[in-house]
Amino acid sequence: MSGKFFQTLATTFAVTGLMLSSVPNISSLAATPLKNDQSVTGVIRPISPTFRYINTARRGNPVEIGFGEEYTLNAKQGDTIQVSVGTDNRTNLQPVLVLFSSEDGRQVAFEDRSNTLRYQVPTSGEYRLFVLGQNNSKGRYTLSLSGITETAATQTPTTQPTATDPRRQVWQNEYGLRTLDNCPENKNSLVAVTFREYGQTYTYCANPNRFVKAGEYNYDISSGELKPRTVATQNPTTQATVTDTRKQRLQNEFGLTVMDNCPAARTSLVVVSYLEGGQTYTYCANPNRVFPAGEYSYNPNSRTLEAARKQQQCTVEIGGVCLVR
Repeated sequence: MSGKFFQTLATTFAVTGLMLSSVPNISSLAATPLKNDQSVTGVIRPISPTFRYINTARRGNPVEIGFGEEYTLNAKQGDTIQVSVGTDNRTNLQPVLVLFSSEDGRQVAFEDRSNTLRYQVPTSGEYRLFVLGQNNSKGRYTLSLSGITETAATQTPTTQPTATDPRRQVWQNEYGLRTLDNCPENKNSLVAVTFREYGQTYTYCANPNRFVKAGEYNYDISSGELKPRTVATQNPTTQATVTDTRKQRLQNEFGLTVMDNCPAARTSLVVVSYLEGGQTYTYCANPNRVFPAGEYSYNPNSRTLEAARKQQQCTVEIGGVCLVR
């Protein structure tokens, strides 16, 4: 296996019209572990690896890319993590703090203004922290961590891909894909990536996420692109008829934990309406950082959730004209 190939590995995903690309520095994929009440110094350089994150502070929650460094920490349920970053006045670094759950690869916290990120841990386990430079800014910084109970540091980290396979590390670190140990016979619901190198074929399987949809892909080494494979049309499987694709979309694309049934009281929930085939389907989910409690409708054209507009109640109606006071 060529070390030069891994150092220059460039991967591009084309997902629903959005191109996501990165050139990771494989040698930096070993994250630095952090402990409670610990301070470390770091520097973001032009050769630092790049990472993707969702900018929840901007309208539309766009996916952005930044140079930076990666850290890991173990926290216990109920801990309130506090991460602070200080910058060197001689540099132009504008730090961004992004926290991911190692268990499912989901972004759970984001901060780009106060230089201090706070997050209350809902589930014990390992978390990945990224210190990134906004607008391609670079420079030195000091990072400090507090709020973690001492017992959390002794937890066993969640299962990670083996450190001996750089390709698997790229999927997890750059795209949040958790690679399976082995590809099952039925790959219809998975991301299946095929590498061809020096006459050998390597196939990796992972669970899809918001950015990378289920399907089969070929990795083109010369262009550094991941290209969907062209396959013959198949009859729908039995599984497709029993799977609720609307519920899966809310979970995979919008990070919502959907309930089996909507309760009578919904004021504290995210309530989503789908209009399909003249019928309306309603789903309820717990709110998150991106979608606060409220009523939404799914727009199939833009594939987004739009806040539902409530019709105003007339205080007085005169001659068919509705007056609201």
